[in-house]
Amino acid sequence: MEKILPTFMVSPQVEKLFTALVRAGATSEDKAVSAEKATSLSKLPKAQCMNAIQELKKAGALKEKKKNNTVDYYLVKTSL
Repeated sequence: MEKILPTFMVSPQVEKLFTALVRAGATSEDKAVSAEKATSLSKLPKAQCMNAIQELKKAGALKEKKKNNTVDYYLVKTSL
């Protein structure tokens, strides 16, 4: 499989989450995944996954889509 390399320094957890979301195809608003799904895809502990989500949001690589009582996340960049 092709390794996706980040263009700036990120933690291994962020890289793992980013790669998992790319492989899952969460690259558009209609394919957004929940935090629970992101946690299971990345196989990270929940707290580490949530920290990685926050870091990706700060970098502008991840956006959130708010539904009724849930929030789904999707990538807006295909490379860090």
